[in-house]
Amino acid sequence: MSERPLILTVDDNQAFLGKLAVLLERLQCEVLPVTSARDTIELARVTRPRAIIISMQLAGKDSLAFLRTLRAEEELADLPVVMITTVREQRQIWEAMSLGCIEVLDLPLELDRLHQALQRCNLYPEARRRHLRAPFARPVEILVDGTVRAANAITLSERGIMVRMPQPLALGSSVEVRFSLPDAQVVQVGGEVIYVRDNQGAQAASAGVAIKFPRLTIKSAETLKMLVKQLLVGDLVAGHGEKPIVRPG
Repeated sequence: MSERPLILTVDDNQAFLGKLAVLLERLQCEVLPVTSARDTIELARVTRPRAIIISMQLAGKDSLAFLRTLRAEEELADLPVVMITTVREQRQIWEAMSLGCIEVLDLPLELDRLHQALQRCNLYPEARRRHLRAPFARPVEILVDGTVRAANAITLSERGIMVRMPQPLALGSSVEVRFSLPDAQVVQVGGEVIYVRDNQGAQAASAGVAIKFPRLTIKSAETLKMLVKQLLVGDLVAGHGEKPIVRPG
């Protein structure tokens, strides 16, 4: 599977950068937080990120000036940039978009819009990931050919699941996947194996399969979508007396 794409995040508030890093890492990205816009250009030259997320309101600095400088750099001119703003000033937004900014997102971030903006950054050259996915470390049961096989989930998306299992199933296998939700509700959905990682020897522990859920009921689809969002942002939305950085919708 693809390596995680690197994203540079730029803001002068370290607490905000920390929370944003947690969210982006759950979205399967590597994150390099930066508190100085001035240092970001040099870091981008060295690290070659797939995208930059930068605050439009940096204390004492002009983020649009940073964007103009970035676009003037021949080797970085096409680097995707997403801006985050606490004040939606239309003139600044128009200028940012005219400079090739992918999107200007409001705080608190809307999860679906953030996901869509990241997909427009072409983080994964082989394909866009249409559906949200979240870390999901939980035992699951795979029902195939009348037998039940135990597996351990790695990630869950709105339309599929990635699991580890010592003896992976064959590509194209039709299965039923069954697992429990935090509220003890049991979910069982039909799927098809679309990817197999069959490692040997010392790497056998990472063997597993990706299972797509091609025919979900409306209820199951809504349940999975809500669960994935809760896994991604539940604790970040709740906060601890602080304004949350993200909302699920």
